[in-house]
Amino acid sequence: MISSPLCCSASDFLKVDGADIRDNYGVGRDVHLYGTNLGGWRVHEPWMSPLAGASNEWDARNILTDRFGKEAVWDLYNAYWDSWITEIDFKNIAEAGLNCIRLPIYALNHMDDEGNWRLDANGAIDLSRIEWTVNKALEYGLYTIIDLHGAPGSQNGAHHSGRQNGTLLYSTPLYQNQLVEFWETLALRFKDNAAVAGYDLLNEPSETFPGGMGSEVVNLYDRLYHSIRAIDPDHIIIMEAIWWWNTLPNPQEKNWENVVYSLHYYQWQNNEDFTVMKNSVDGWIQDAQKWSSKYNVPHFIGEFTLFENAESWNYGLQQFTETGSHWTTWSYKVLGRNNWGMYNTAKQNSNVANIATDDLNTIKYKWSQWNTPEYFSPNPTVINAMQKATLGRNLKRPTQALGAKSEKLVEQNSIGIVN
Repeated sequence: MISSPLCCSASDFLKVDGADIRDNYGVGRDVHLYGTNLGGWRVHEPWMSPLAGASNEWDARNILTDRFGKEAVWDLYNAYWDSWITEIDFKNIAEAGLNCIRLPIYALNHMDDEGNWRLDANGAIDLSRIEWTVNKALEYGLYTIIDLHGAPGSQNGAHHSGRQNGTLLYSTPLYQNQLVEFWETLALRFKDNAAVAGYDLLNEPSETFPGGMGSEVVNLYDRLYHSIRAIDPDHIIIMEAIWWWNTLPNPQEKNWENVVYSLHYYQWQNNEDFTVMKNSVDGWIQDAQKWSSKYNVPHFIGEFTLFENAESWNYGLQQFTETGSHWTTWSYKVLGRNNWGMYNTAKQNSNVANIATDDLNTIKYKWSQWNTPEYFSPNPTVINAMQKATLGRNLKRPTQALGAKSEKLVEQNSIGIVN
């Protein structure tokens, strides 16, 4: 696995200029990021990835460790990680007319609950999976947003944070210190890497999830901002507003610079009705234009789906794109739920591992059987809408030292719509 960074031109480095994102350290051309999430990969979510016998990663790992031991668990997860995302997936994303991935990561893949880092064979902190992803995305002309989806202790107590036994991050100084150290370590590793578009500090953080976030989240954002800036003065820092713009302060009041504000949009009721979805999209855009202008920050839609109606997908992505928002869909591939993924399975198949009852070899075999070409099909509703929305927009891609693969993709950007 590649662990050393590939070369990328300094002109590809993205920074904020008012409500815009520009290349060449913020003084170049206007850049818009359109992409998807690599969800369900580094953090299992049982509704969308092949995990049975536990409702979240924390419980799953405890069960597996009790049954087989820590190193056996690491071997099982490596089998899954090697299968769920492979090189062809970056090619698929680029060919859908996209130029960005959002990479959800889980702190416990890199440090244990006491804050001890997992080390590689050379004794260095092991961030090789993140580095491999950034490098492979770069080969195909894709920027990477690093998203801390599961923080130490959990930032929301929801299954998608990896842990459901409380929002321990806000009441435990140990976890807060681990969080700061985690981001400081990432910043040190990636500070000069132009293929990284930005750091998404915490996914859907809230002390009262699913309720909106409060002052403790903002205080953590501020602490993280200053800790990262002491190491990395240049990368974009992304802060999520859960669930409303006004849960975040005007960045000028905090002296935050080079920041992007992010929201996640899910219309849960009557979402097969185009009129309902159109009204939701229009409302989200109107709100974003108001607050983005007021705060003078770019608007990033870090997660969303437009559900079952193809007309909703075409309208929504077109409107998001034409009104200047940056976006990444949730998600790239999804187990058995139509129109959540660019790629879907028809239903859960026999390779869903039950970690509570399957034996070690069975779990490893099942988790190694999830590569996209064999087990997933492209979803034309989503992919067509992506390609139509980005067609002819001459998307900015990181390109230096990428070789023929991404150069060809740049030439073919946004063509070959799936039928």
